[in-house]
Amino acid sequence: MVQKLVLRNEVVKVKGRVKVITIKKDEFEKFLQLQKLRILNKEYEALMPPLDGLQKNTIDVNGLATLVQQFMDIEIYQYSIASSPSPAQMVLTTTSGSNISLSFANNISQNSQGVTLFMQVLEENNSYTFQYFYVGFDTTNSSYSTSQLELYVSAIAYSYGAGANLITLFTDLVRIAYSNTSFTKSSDSYLFIVWLIEFQNIPLYLVYFTPILNNNLSIAPWSGSGYGGGWYGAGASVYFNNGSCNFSCGGNCPSSAVREFIVYVNNNSVVLEFPVQAPLGAGVSSVEALLCSKSPINNLPTITGSTSATLTPPVSGATFYVAIATITVTYQGS
Repeated sequence: MVQKLVLRNEVVKVKGRVKVITIKKDEFEKFLQLQKLRILNKEYEALMPPLDGLQKNTIDVNGLATLVQQFMDIEIYQYSIASSPSPAQMVLTTTSGSNISLSFANNISQNSQGVTLFMQVLEENNSYTFQYFYVGFDTTNSSYSTSQLELYVSAIAYSYGAGANLITLFTDLVRIAYSNTSFTKSSDSYLFIVWLIEFQNIPLYLVYFTPILNNNLSIAPWSGSGYGGGWYGAGASVYFNNGSCNFSCGGNCPSSAVREFIVYVNNNSVVLEFPVQAPLGAGVSSVEALLCSKSPINNLPTITGSTSATLTPPVSGATFYVAIATITVTYQGS
């Protein structure tokens, strides 16, 4: 008997908040502040505008779906979608119908336009929250009025190629959020846009499935198995307990590596599904399944996690020759 069962359906919240600030030019020196950000148990300082008063934006679920699709292509197949995209871009639509693009810059300076980026990683109750602070700025003499703001981002991973050469793998730059925000920048003012994107409450075993955005700290997962037979990459497998095996991560139970996936949009969410299957033999009336994943991440500890579930067939006492289960991860935009 073959039966498709849902092993796990997790919901990861993807949230965005944004605010726009205009200041007089002579306020510039005292406006930016050193903010303390945290990467797990380590702190660092970033020169940023005040972070209070951010307002909800709209997550672009179609852009998020593209980001998830391309990131999983990188994680599983080591496909670099883009050669070297900018970590971020903001596009301002003016009331005259033209666009102003703010591209990535390493720092905020006068008489320039750009976007800087700072990352924060928080851990609580065995789950992670990844936060990305994008600071757009225009300190030129330009003047305009806007009707919409858009944020474009890319995701990143690392791999080893032939000869142990480090390869950086990128997704495209895709729109992840937008806001119908109207404001006017005058020639005697400076503009700042603070945009926060966060992936909230990610269980340890789902870090492997969650895009890590291109960031200022070179934090990115390792993708694929690597040079010299060593394991440099991330991976995920599902083990099925047939009653006569060592039911643990790396044990000898029938297993299936996570290798195929589909991504689709459902209402305001992006759904990522992984079908897995393994032969079990005869005489199995219920099946325990164990999802194991690990994601070695540059500048972070290797993140390893697992979760299990008991899969009960619809007819008690049925014999499973093959178990087919689905891992479902839902990225809910809010």
